[in-house]
Amino acid sequence: MNNFFKTAAVLLALAPLWGCVATQQDMLQMQSQMDDLNTNLNNMQKNQADLALKIDSLSTNLNVFSENLKDIISQMARLSGRLDELDAMMNKRVNAIGATIKKQQEDMESALLPAKIYNDAYNSFLNNNFDGASAGFKSYLAKFPAGELAENAYFYLGESLYLKEKWQDAALSYATILDKFPKSPRIPAARLKYALSILKFPEDKKAESLKYLESITRDYPKSQEAGTAKTYIAKLRQPKTKTEKTK
Repeated sequence: MNNFFKTAAVLLALAPLWGCVATQQDMLQMQSQMDDLNTNLNNMQKNQADLALKIDSLSTNLNVFSENLKDIISQMARLSGRLDELDAMMNKRVNAIGATIKKQQEDMESALLPAKIYNDAYNSFLNNNFDGASAGFKSYLAKFPAGELAENAYFYLGESLYLKEKWQDAALSYATILDKFPKSPRIPAARLKYALSILKFPEDKKAESLKYLESITRDYPKSQEAGTAKTYIAKLRQPKTKTEKTK
């Protein structure tokens, strides 16, 4: 652009010398071209100024956008951290709920286990599976010696063993009821079955058996067991025949 002004100045300085060779029309044409150049120059300068303004505006917008982007990134980072906290919290709660449910299931299973063992053994007894019944009742008593069903377990254990003709083991089970549950409604039946069991022993237990049979008729005279006890008492008190004495 400086060259352009220098050229224009030279042309103006030489203008007086052209009078002899240049016509007035040439001068006008040159003036017109100079005006066009000035106009173009002004337009270029204006466009350059507009472009500069647009660049400044774009730069400002980019700066604003950059700041906004930083804010957005910062907000997203905070949101991500919050989400991580929520996720950890939810995992903690889910794990706690899972542990609680598992504990409740274990407690329920523990609570139901005694009844299940007892019921399985009792069903075996009802189905004449006396080996399975005795094993089941022994399992219950080993695991829950003070359980709510211990009294019944001892009684039906004795019944199972009695029906298997295991007289000594049956007598021990009935004796346990008499010792541990003296106020049980099963006392008359336990005394009767204990008395009948010891009668099967190899050694003579007649006197002890009579004592328990008589205690039933004395302490529980209206019980069904009392009638059965009287029958056995009468048999045991019968005098021996000559044949029996010889034996």
